[in-house]
Amino acid sequence: MTLTQPQIDPTLTFSPAWPEAAEAIFALYRRAMLAGRQNGSSNWDEAYPTQEFLEEDLALERLFVLREGETLVAAVTLLETDDLDNEPLGWRDLRSCVPVRLCVAPERQGQHIGELLMRHLMDYAKAQGYESMRLLAAVTNPAANRLYTRMGFSCLGQVHMYEEEFKAYEKVL
Repeated sequence: MTLTQPQIDPTLTFSPAWPEAAEAIFALYRRAMLAGRQNGSSNWDEAYPTQEFLEEDLALERLFVLREGETLVAAVTLLETDDLDNEPLGWRDLRSCVPVRLCVAPERQGQHIGELLMRHLMDYAKAQGYESMRLLAAVTNPAANRLYTRMGFSCLGQVHMYEEEFKAYEKVL
């Protein structure tokens, strides 16, 4: 059996986010939050992610977007470290990074956009000298858990953080 990459629209562009896009990115967060709340896949609410997170991510140049022309399709932030690193899950002793606040425009979900965004982000992280990627996916978000499993992330266990149950994943880059 031969595994093939899913066909993903080649017209999508991955790039660092720019401050002028802040309003569109925050609107994307809100649309994704509302859609996720309706279908039960998101733990985001009016308190997360905040405008302050967005402004900090932009200022620290750690927010990335996927666009189709000028239309924002997805966004993700890449952190060097976060609270996840302190969880005793058997992490590999590698320089790691953590993608957070990944969201895909509701009208583009189910089209492998999240996978394309993650592949670009992993390439970027590897070029920056990171050796592994760690992340959380809410237990209640089956699409995210399928995505990370399909992409070869290893589930190292389940953790309770931020008043939610998450699966913790790691992938060597």
